[in-house]
Amino acid sequence: MTSPDIQATLAYIDSYWDTVILKPTKKRLGRHILERVTMKTEDKDHHIISVPYAAVVPNNAKYRYVFYWDTYFIFQGLLGTKREWVVPEMVQNFLYLFKKYHIIPNLSHPEALGRSQAPFLTSMILDAYEVLSRDRRVSTRMKRLLHGKKNWLKKAISLAKAEYDDVWQSEILFDYQHYNHRVAEYNLNVYGGRDTSYPQVAEQESGWDMTSRFYNRCNEFLAVDLNSLIYKYERDFAHAADILGNKADKDHWLEVAKARQKRMNKYFWNEEKGFFFDFDYINKVQSSFYSLAGFVPLWAGLATPEQAKKCVKHLKRFETPFGLSITDKASLPQDIDMSSFPEPLRITMQQLLKPKQWDYPNIWPPLEYLTVIGLLKYGFKKEAKKIMEKYITTNTQVFLKYHALAEKLDGLTGDLPGTYWYPTQLGFGWTNAIYYRYTQLLASI
Repeated sequence: MTSPDIQATLAYIDSYWDTVILKPTKKRLGRHILERVTMKTEDKDHHIISVPYAAVVPNNAKYRYVFYWDTYFIFQGLLGTKREWVVPEMVQNFLYLFKKYHIIPNLSHPEALGRSQAPFLTSMILDAYEVLSRDRRVSTRMKRLLHGKKNWLKKAISLAKAEYDDVWQSEILFDYQHYNHRVAEYNLNVYGGRDTSYPQVAEQESGWDMTSRFYNRCNEFLAVDLNSLIYKYERDFAHAADILGNKADKDHWLEVAKARQKRMNKYFWNEEKGFFFDFDYINKVQSSFYSLAGFVPLWAGLATPEQAKKCVKHLKRFETPFGLSITDKASLPQDIDMSSFPEPLRITMQQLLKPKQWDYPNIWPPLEYLTVIGLLKYGFKKEAKKIMEKYITTNTQVFLKYHALAEKLDGLTGDLPGTYWYPTQLGFGWTNAIYYRYTQLLASI
């Protein structure tokens, strides 16, 4: 991966980090002077939840906030570089937010305090532990905080367990105080947040805002990606216990993860189709909607080798000339003539059927990345290599045209998609990070 155009794109990515890694400055909060990160211009700061450690944000325009799941993917472009010092600081910000608000919000804005986002905290904690273990480029702020790397890991994992219990294992009670993420009958999880009566809020929490995948009823589906992420938490708790020498805790979490894997296979796996699907727990029926969420069990390592082999056969459903589409075209609702429908029903149906940004033909880097890593875990190097090379080629052309990379792309044109509820953003954190990470992976396989 040494062409001049690729090198120019990598140089741009390297320079862009300086615009989206934000360092704390001294600020007056009441009678106190504290170090806090300013994410917006001063006249808009009252709309931002401030954080005490260096932060990384998706871009330097619309999304100059801390986002939960974006950060995990951004880390993939910082690990192993001279800027990896920000990884443990950013994790400290998430721990700070959880201790203060008892949730890691979707983004660092007060309106998001009722919902979280696809959870990656344990993955980020383990990334940060690796950075601390390398014992280089750790900032003075972090060095002051550390009292031994394993002690830091123990405290961080303890807070992650609190998030797991208080947020993601909170049972659906409809009292607007709980986070409503666990369906007791199945002991599996839904996207929801406190505003369970609003499916749109659940969809925002999923990160897939918006998509046809949930039929405008996101809070009524046991989500295969969410449960894969929570399975990863349980395995990560076991891994951390192993590092900390706590065999009983390790064995406990391995059993918890094994039990979740069994439940997931029962409700999400379709042996006949050879793929993982969401489960509609209200109507007690498995969805038939194909999306890249069905590959997240491979990323999490819970699929069997036989299941992974069957999933790989479905890659063709998502292939476009420029990368993997987020959903299968055939799964989208079909056009129908609504001219004879009464107006209120017609408006409702139009909302259900209209194109959404997390649908075919759009390419979204985070789910493509999880798919690639899942393929590599199960030994499908050829398939992963093809996807990564296409990603590099397409995004290099985008950079040459716009002098920036984009949040998402249209899989039919290889260009920016049309506008949905906001214009496609340039920058862009997860796209930049995954571009860099793919160049590293391609050099190693």
